[in-house]
Amino acid sequence: MLYRLTHRFSIDPAGRQVSAVSIAGAAAAYRARRPDLAADICHGMLADDPWHPDALHLLGVICTERNEPEQALAWLIRAEREEAHSARLQYHIGNALLALERHADAEAHFRAAVALDPELVDAYNNLGTALRAQGQEDAAEACYHRIVALRPDYPAAHYNLGLAQAKRGDLDAAVVSFRTALGCRVADAPPERLADVHDSLARVLIELERCDEALAICRARQALRPDDPGGEWHEALALLTLGRFAEAWPKYERRWELPGFRSEGDPPAPPVPDVTDLHGRRVLLRAEQGRGDVIQFARYVPHVAAIAASVALVVPDDLVALMRSVPGAAEVIADRESDPPHDIAAALLSLPLILGTDLNTVPADVPYLHPQADRLDYWRQRIGPRSRPRVGLCWRGSQHIPERSMPLADLTPLLSRRDVELHAIQIEIPDSDRACIAANPAVTLHEAALTDFAETAALLWLMDLVISVDTSVAHLAGALGRPTWIMLRRTPDWRWLLGRQDSPWYPTVRLFRQDRCGGWPAVVDAVHRALADCVSDPR
Repeated sequence: MLYRLTHRFSIDPAGRQVSAVSIAGAAAAYRARRPDLAADICHGMLADDPWHPDALHLLGVICTERNEPEQALAWLIRAEREEAHSARLQYHIGNALLALERHADAEAHFRAAVALDPELVDAYNNLGTALRAQGQEDAAEACYHRIVALRPDYPAAHYNLGLAQAKRGDLDAAVVSFRTALGCRVADAPPERLADVHDSLARVLIELERCDEALAICRARQALRPDDPGGEWHEALALLTLGRFAEAWPKYERRWELPGFRSEGDPPAPPVPDVTDLHGRRVLLRAEQGRGDVIQFARYVPHVAAIAASVALVVPDDLVALMRSVPGAAEVIADRESDPPHDIAAALLSLPLILGTDLNTVPADVPYLHPQADRLDYWRQRIGPRSRPRVGLCWRGSQHIPERSMPLADLTPLLSRRDVELHAIQIEIPDSDRACIAANPAVTLHEAALTDFAETAALLWLMDLVISVDTSVAHLAGALGRPTWIMLRRTPDWRWLLGRQDSPWYPTVRLFRQDRCGGWPAVVDAVHRALADCVSDPR
């Protein structure tokens, strides 16, 4: 939790008695949450004294609050020329740098702040944030322990400490830290920060399979911010993770109200029709969210087609050719094109609600996607005759959740095998992985040829086994009915449920999960041993 600002702005007008009243008034206006008035007073002071450090300092704080970090930094650096030995000024410079994602520079100023004032807990807290951003998890956690020792009632430190504990797998300690953060909350704590603590606590409780407690926390969060759709959204995710689909789907509809869920220019969210509204109608199904979501929920198209007059499917460009293989789709068009004529529209991920899906009625007939014959011919020629079992590898997905991916070096036990053909099912390979590929020439790359998902589908169809992290490749392999092993982080996406090695969504999928200690080595070792068993006993 990042506390970039403080309403405890302090002044020391000694030596500038003429402006003491003015700066006191500016500080009072800021503390009263009237930043425009405070800024006007500061600008008036600077007209008379262009280097007044307190006026420059407060303008920097106000600009940080307005999310104007570059302007904030300019004001604060000017103030530093006059008052370099102010701990709080160093702290606020660090905040502006943190907002600019200049984490190493921010760290230096936070360290200067705590050197000047070893009890400035705000600076310790944000020093921890800067360290975490640089991957220095142990050093960050030490900051939070330092704050707790200085100020046991400081909620941000307990929250950040809980995040650090959860990341390294100490979930029981994280629960204690999150509950302590909630227990020592102050009366004026912003509700959105308290909501963050509730969300993190609920996630850890679910991972500990303390499900009733997790749902109670989700509902307490809703009581805290009843108008915030995030409360019901997080309860929906918890219920989905627990496999309580019927309860979850109505709450899942709150996704449309979440900030940033829809991009500017996106069509409005279609209302959720009743299943009877689809009978005999021309239905338009609109894709949403990521490519993996579209692939997973395309399974519902034939079920809608069975009751509708016709079904048109709107998807991103790179999925159009693939989705033309979905049974029941009379028309598949790119989302940049105009909608075809239709009577009623529905979002693809609203179909489980419309059709009444529960854990026992997931439509899981695979394959429901198929490769195109001409593309299969191309890939057969490209990869040549089969001499050993073919294994497709995907170790990196979209980086909006980087914890789902792994460095290729983590797969070294698989890369060194010579009893299988290894094919990289990757279109983006970072430079950090290319050295590993160079050291393992048995891995065949196909990145330039994988121009859309129809090409990927054809290559996957020719694999005897697909081993993937949680990304669209895993969904596509499952939808094609290919034997697929998915390597999951410790806290996986809701669709993989808890504690299962199988998936109700994909009958040919086997799940390999990180244990509570986290990390990929144990997962890769389990996959390596399972692959050895398969190769030695191909049945």
